[in-house]
Amino acid sequence: MCGRYVMATPTSDLVALFEIDEVGPDQPEANWNIPPTTTVPIVVEPAPRDDSPPIRRLEAARWGLVPAWADDISVGVRAFNARSESAAEKPMFRDAVRERRALVPADGWFEWHREGDAKTPHYVHGDAPISFAGLYAWWKQPDGTWLLSTSILTTAATGDLAAIHERMPLVVSPEMRDAWLDPTEDGEAALEAVIAEAPSVVADLAAHVVDNRVGNVREQGPDLIAATTTG
Repeated sequence: MCGRYVMATPTSDLVALFEIDEVGPDQPEANWNIPPTTTVPIVVEPAPRDDSPPIRRLEAARWGLVPAWADDISVGVRAFNARSESAAEKPMFRDAVRERRALVPADGWFEWHREGDAKTPHYVHGDAPISFAGLYAWWKQPDGTWLLSTSILTTAATGDLAAIHERMPLVVSPEMRDAWLDPTEDGEAALEAVIAEAPSVVADLAAHVVDNRVGNVREQGPDLIAATTTG
């Protein structure tokens, strides 16, 4: 996954789709060309501090994980993705795998296929919004406020997507979303289950070539996901 995706579905639709109980402040606007360090919506279900039931929240998070022990926010610049095969062992991600798993809603993502020096952008999507397996962390900023950040897990591409790029985001099926978010579930087991299911989940997705303008992070608009024959 090259680090660009689309999230233009209205917040109200995300609330219904992901069965959200509470919506956090500062939800981002529609974005057809999201790069790392952008604020994006994520779904979280933190462990309650008492015997009350967990509350599922839609929060706004910075794309690029900044763990609690980080000295500087710049750590997140290189942690926007996490390899699912090793995340449970890496100091950057292992705590989040255990107890801070998220869903990252997306309408689809962009991937570039390379042949020699030429790179052709593709848009990968389903018939409805999908959800990436994500991780999240809270980091206390120098001014004393708290920053919520997220990382998207990736895995080996399968099926037709493997012909575009060797990696892809780890997509969580609707049936697996509850278990993935549940903080009482064993994190490594939940991760293994989502990885195992990934080939069947992405088999229902489609991909088409889009305009090279998507390579410019300043470009915006629904025309960026329109099919083209030239790239």
